[in-house]
Amino acid sequence: MTRPDPAHLLSAALRAQAGGSPGPAAPPASPIPPAPPKRLPVVGVLLFALVLGLLAGGIVGALTLLHPVW
Repeated sequence: MTRPDPAHLLSAALRAQAGGSPGPAAPPASPIPPAPPKRLPVVGVLLFALVLGLLAGGIVGALTLLHPVW
């Protein structure tokens, strides 16, 4: 009887490992409901941008009006 080729043994072992167990997969103990998707804070960002724009415009407008003409 001849010895099996090591390359064939390795490839057979890797194929068996990749295939997994032949039995059916066990169902999970308790299904976990998926978490609701997180929403982006669109309203908060728009409100922040509006307030920041009004504040910056007010400061620039006040500096423009109060700046002495040279």
